[in-house]
Amino acid sequence: MAMLKFEPGNIYSLRKLYFKSSESDLKFVRNGELYGISGKFIFTVLEIENKELYTDSAKGIQMMTIARMLDKITCNVTVQTKAEKIGDAFYYRTFILLKSNRSSFNHAVDIIRENIPSFTSGSSSKAWLVDDENLISSLFYNRVSTNSNYFKKDELYGTYFDVLDTEYSSDFLYQSIIERLGFVIELNMELEPIREKDIFLRRLMASRKAELSYTKSGHFASLLKKQISSLEYLGKQDKLCNVFMRFSVLSEHPAHLREYSDRFRKTMESTGFKMRGFHFFNRASFNPLETATQSKKYMMDPEAISSIFPCGFTTMPRNSGEPLGINLITGKKAYLNLFHGSSYNVAITGETGSGKSYFTDMLLDKFRDSSSVFIIDPLKEYSGNQIIELGSGEYPDFTIGAGLIRNIIPEIMGNISEIPPGKIRQMMETLEKSHNNIIFSELISEIMKYDKGGSVNENFLTRKLFKIPVKVYGSRCVFRFDYGDTRFRELFFRLALSLTISLAENRDGNKIVVIDESHLFIKETKNAEMIDMLARNGRHNKISLITVTQNVNDYYFNSYAESILRNSIYYFIFRQHEKIKDKLFLGYTIDPVSLAGGSNFNYSECFYSTGTLIRKLKISENK
Repeated sequence: MAMLKFEPGNIYSLRKLYFKSSESDLKFVRNGELYGISGKFIFTVLEIENKELYTDSAKGIQMMTIARMLDKITCNVTVQTKAEKIGDAFYYRTFILLKSNRSSFNHAVDIIRENIPSFTSGSSSKAWLVDDENLISSLFYNRVSTNSNYFKKDELYGTYFDVLDTEYSSDFLYQSIIERLGFVIELNMELEPIREKDIFLRRLMASRKAELSYTKSGHFASLLKKQISSLEYLGKQDKLCNVFMRFSVLSEHPAHLREYSDRFRKTMESTGFKMRGFHFFNRASFNPLETATQSKKYMMDPEAISSIFPCGFTTMPRNSGEPLGINLITGKKAYLNLFHGSSYNVAITGETGSGKSYFTDMLLDKFRDSSSVFIIDPLKEYSGNQIIELGSGEYPDFTIGAGLIRNIIPEIMGNISEIPPGKIRQMMETLEKSHNNIIFSELISEIMKYDKGGSVNENFLTRKLFKIPVKVYGSRCVFRFDYGDTRFRELFFRLALSLTISLAENRDGNKIVVIDESHLFIKETKNAEMIDMLARNGRHNKISLITVTQNVNDYYFNSYAESILRNSIYYFIFRQHEKIKDKLFLGYTIDPVSLAGGSNFNYSECFYSTGTLIRKLKISENK
């Protein structure tokens, strides 16, 4: 091997040989799980589910879960985020690389396997093993060309920023800031558990106290006192890690890279991160497993790490269809997977002109090809394949089956015709014996022929309200009725709801039931009880109940109405001139008075919540 003399003319070549990293030579082996071999490390990869934790009232629970995960780890960990473009926005996936030294493969695998359950067994956080060699390979930046302050890989230009210190304490907010910037910023975080931490801390403490004894006053003395106080706090913790954080800013053009880097650095420093740029010295590869050998370490306990752990990004949309609107915090499009989760129900509230009816119609339009829709529409605001005007003379004709509809028909028709409900039940039983089923139009004929008071007298009111039988068809059926007469409004509502439930339960696929102007009905206990039954049981028949009303407080008319709200999982709160009661589901105090837009604008704003998580959305025609 030729020797290179140390002389001024060879300094550049010597520096290049010294600083140039070797290729990671990434290989894979399957030993139950998929393991990678890179440099001196053996590792396996997990992906952890991202959640929008910055506006989640349960983020404290999530932080505790992450802290417990980190408290259990015994091997070194690399946390790597990776950007993926969907539509016109970047989304981030978060990967956890559990690694061990490759001196003994079997021993390394044993150590890694001991640590996998720390991330996969938690109930509040979801993580899973990655079994995709191409995906894992994409985390490694090999075969790059470099300049003094940036590198180039394939068609991307990038630069690094190492975190020197941080006064950040906003719990995941920096991740929403990264998303809002609109260009790619990936994060590499190295976690090295500190062995024999007590001995390590005692040495640091002795060193700082010795320095302080020679520096009695001034800025440096105050820094030493602050460090001593921090070391005393860390000494009370069960587990400590050395943490190394590196951000990558990426762009398709070097001129944009400089602009993005300046914006990123200023933004992050304004939130409390102190960083320095990275000089590349002609490196040809960057192994994400070796960040700790290149950057500055920062000692933290698991609780502190949990506040910056990169799992607070917007979840990547998967098969979500058209977006609802724009998340005004991250700038990302917001999606709704309606038939997913522990409930399919939706509560939409907002004063007249706030945009709630337009939004409801837009929401229904998104599911027009995948769901049957039934709308109870007292104010005649919706269109459909079929519109049935109850009270005008036409009425739905159907087979009266079992369940709610069979029980409610005698009560409804008894109130209209003034025939005892018991007698109507007898008519239904007679029809069933002779025809093997009960057709509603045939029951109407029997009611109109009923002999009241000894003389045959066709019931005038029944004849007026039930003239024309109409078969229910199509994927979007709208029930309308005159809501001015309170008595008939209640009866027609119960008829429409009972029929809707009966039809929805017997149709295949997903069904959506919309009750517009719900406040007209849920104040009546009997109506609220019927709606609540659908809210609690509809999921078993793939039914999503959407209740639309003017104010959240409408749901507190009675216990059944409140149960309807509690059994909803998606909430859209448009402008209304009252603060929302503290006892509501969100864990936040929400004041929707200042929400903008509505009927006189081409957009509207609302709060969108799924239980503990709340976002502010802008709804517009172009989303």
